Amino acid sequence: MYDRSLCAVVPACCLAAGCGSLSGGPAVDAPAVVTRDVDWQGWQAIEQTNGLITLRHVPAAGGRTLSLEIGGDDAFLVFPNERGRSYPVDGRPASVHFGGHYVCIGPETVWNVHDQPFNPHGGPYEARRQVDRPDCHELSLVSRPGTRKHATVSMERRIVVRRGSTHVTVDEVVTNRGTDPLEFYIWDFTQIDAADRRRPAPHPLRRLSVYVPVPVHDGRQQYTVFTPGDPAKQGQFDESLPTDVLAIHYAAEQCKIASHAGQWWVAAVDHDTGWTYVKAFDADAQARHVDGNGPIEVYGSFMTEPAGQPFVEMELLGGIRRCAPGESIRHRESWYACICRGPVLEVSPAGVVCERLAAVGQGESCRVTGRFGVFHLGTARLRVVDGDGKTIWQSEPMVIDPRKEFRLDVLVPPQRKTAKMVLEIENQGGEKIGVLG
Repeated sequence: MYDRSLCAVVPACCLAAGCGSLSGGPAVDAPAVVTRDVDWQGWQAIEQTNGLITLRHVPAAGGRTLSLEIGGDDAFLVFPNERGRSYPVDGRPASVHFGGHYVCIGPETVWNVHDQPFNPHGGPYEARRQVDRPDCHELSLVSRPGTRKHATVSMERRIVVRRGSTHVTVDEVVTNRGTDPLEFYIWDFTQIDAADRRRPAPHPLRRLSVYVPVPVHDGRQQYTVFTPGDPAKQGQFDESLPTDVLAIHYAAEQCKIASHAGQWWVAAVDHDTGWTYVKAFDADAQARHVDGNGPIEVYGSFMTEPAGQPFVEMELLGGIRRCAPGESIRHRESWYACICRGPVLEVSPAGVVCERLAAVGQGESCRVTGRFGVFHLGTARLRVVDGDGKTIWQSEPMVIDPRKEFRLDVLVPPQRKTAKMVLEIENQGGEKIGVLG
């Protein structure tokens, strides 16, 4: 699972001697979550914000989430030629590219994105505000049941935003409203804007990288390349990271890969602004995938399609399942965001690891460093434990904020025996979220 424990065993280091450089600053009070109607990009949108991230959902555009702002920069793509447009839910436009996050069903050989029972491109979808508390807001966007190829199906997306965290839960529920059983999987898309819109048109490319966990066999990374087929044209693929993660450095050249890794996450990083967007999901390791597809896929556009718009598409695919009349298939994923400049080596509900915990002798002391992105307002604390799990030493709490990359630099005296170091993350309520290392 994507939330496996992240910790490091390093040369032993620690009885307290004090700290070197601790990133962070004064604690920040988390504002309440707010959901409101707004005019945005020519649409009537629903905005959810908690002061750390801002989401905007557009019922008229297939109920999509078309905006996710991190640090004032929007990671999600909206195709310029579709801004403010809407299409009837009963219409079947040949090709609509709104962008953002949306859901289809597969397999693609039966249900391509423009031939779905419910219409992911038409609207309006029904918007329902389910939970409205200062610490948590839930919004549902529900399609009308639609019929195609003798199948009647409806789709609902439930989005939960929490106070003090960039963690967003997205539940996708597809229900068989027909009279016959169906076999399908939930096919989830997020389109990331690869153009740097902070600069004048024609917008240059962002320095955008996507990080994908991949299996490793006999020391080689294993993943499926759909395109380009010529290895000489696979210059965007970077296998140099010292881990089971493939980096794709987008260069406006078409590519598509699939991964069957046992870690269920994919991350995008803008190396200039530092925004990082992660989507992760709970997957069944025994799930059946078809047509050569994997649970994680990444597609990079070339500049001529559509309308010369550069983008990267992050896809998560559930396994194919049989769905009886009246039953539903559910797909839950988590979105996270933070500021860090990559690379993304590991992901947990606490944050991302860019540089692992490392201990280097410095005179009679030991210097412990690491670089991370965090998903919660709260504190980090370095703990050193012995082989029995007993704490030998722990640092003072260090303030963390998703809007700032967290750099650890702690000086501690050496110990005679090897110990394990963990960087524990707590939210502002004192709840332990996880560890990084």
